[in-house]
Amino acid sequence: MYFRSYNSYLQELFHARVYKISIDGGFTCPNRDGTKGRGGCIYCDEKGSSSRAHAPATPIREQVIKNIAVRKSRYRAEKFIAYFQSFTNTYAPCATLKKLYDEAIFASPDIVGLSIATRADSIDEEKLSLIASYQQNLPYVQIEYGLQTIHNRTLSSLNRCESFEDFLHALTLTRQFPIHHCVHVILGLPGESKKEELQTADMLAKLKIEGVKIHFLVALQNTPLALQYQQGLFHPLSFEEQIMRLADFLERLPPETVIHRLSGNGHPQKLIAPLWMKERKKEIVPCLIQEFIKRNTKQGSRCRF
Repeated sequence: MYFRSYNSYLQELFHARVYKISIDGGFTCPNRDGTKGRGGCIYCDEKGSSSRAHAPATPIREQVIKNIAVRKSRYRAEKFIAYFQSFTNTYAPCATLKKLYDEAIFASPDIVGLSIATRADSIDEEKLSLIASYQQNLPYVQIEYGLQTIHNRTLSSLNRCESFEDFLHALTLTRQFPIHHCVHVILGLPGESKKEELQTADMLAKLKIEGVKIHFLVALQNTPLALQYQQGLFHPLSFEEQIMRLADFLERLPPETVIHRLSGNGHPQKLIAPLWMKERKKEIVPCLIQEFIKRNTKQGSRCRF
């Protein structure tokens, strides 16, 4: 096994085919409504990382039921994790959050987990206590934080409007509760060197982060990053460079870290660059494994912690 995949991890936990089903809870983001900033991060489009699986304002119960039906027929899925994905899914009062989370997890008896994607600056002990309370109903409860990089200079250039210190504070709070956690990172960020990228990997290893979701930086329609690309200011990595960076990054992570995703990349219909992402996405895992074979390495081979 060259890396510890999320699919294999879920199989170990549930001994069944388990799939995440994406849910749009109708949230916004403090980096869009003026609380922290306007316009969002330079790579985030108007859907806020949505899977675009549902029409706007579709009731949550309907989203869950339709999504489960599709995955049962197409992938022979058996159990499901309700995944609040779009925008910042803790950005509301606890009473509102509970109503939305309840609607999702009680929509089907096949729901075995709850996953909440959010920003580190939009969490507190009250919200974490609410999320942790779902352990009474579900065997798997998780929160996902969009870290992207540990370097504040880069975060500022992304218009992230939060800091690495915000993440560290959120992580400390989260570890006070019985909640699984996952951290999002992006490879190929503008102005960030390979050395700095690997420093992020080393820090995740040092912090003993439980799960990591890796994204490739892509320019989507109607984003500041797309404008930078059109102006020649953003130069996405080639397919070959991306595979090398991915292998380098995984070598630095502990072998027990769960890799939730290897190539998050936004919706293909909105992709501006790099175009190879549309044509070669299915080649990423096979080529990564070939790179590991060539190096005689795997996840954790160069972990320092």
